[in-house]
Amino acid sequence: MTFSLDLTQPLGRIGYLANLVFMGVACSAFAWLSHVVMTETLPGSHAHHEAEAVAQSTYAEAVAKAKKESKGAALTAEQTAKFKEAAAAAGKKKGEESLKHGRETWGPFEVFLLIIAAVFMGGFASIAGQRRMNDAGLHGTLWLTVGHLGTWLVSGYVAFLPYLDAHGLAKSWAVVAIAGAVLLLPVLLAGEGKGEAH
Repeated sequence: MTFSLDLTQPLGRIGYLANLVFMGVACSAFAWLSHVVMTETLPGSHAHHEAEAVAQSTYAEAVAKAKKESKGAALTAEQTAKFKEAAAAAGKKKGEESLKHGRETWGPFEVFLLIIAAVFMGGFASIAGQRRMNDAGLHGTLWLTVGHLGTWLVSGYVAFLPYLDAHGLAKSWAVVAIAGAVLLLPVLLAGEGKGEAH
């Protein structure tokens, strides 16, 4: 079986590659979804409500003050437009402040979800890697270190890519994924049917 948690099941090159691609896509989708929800959806929703509330209250206060000063006289179109513009600016400023605060609040939860994504991808990909190494007859501490280290380096980068990208660090940390991929190449390219299931 291509997708199996049974370490005694051999896994060929194509099956191993299919496992890596599937886990990578699933992990990446979960990571990006978590990032969007924690940095845009949740903080953005609250920020939008706060911005609207501030804009409305600012406009209402400005109108009330103007009417009081003019002793109840109707406002001109120019005054109304001016008050609306000032209220929109105040609301926008409050919304930006609230969004920033919301992102700081939800940030730790995003990191927690990305860690979960990395653990799931690393765990399942490690099982696939061990099946592949068993099938290729790659045993011993060296191959265990190479295969599993490569898996976890790639998994960590894939899971944390949304976070790294948001902070402008994706390119500088790409070396981690490249190093992991290089370590996985011998496991991927090794021969098939050379080992015994354990």
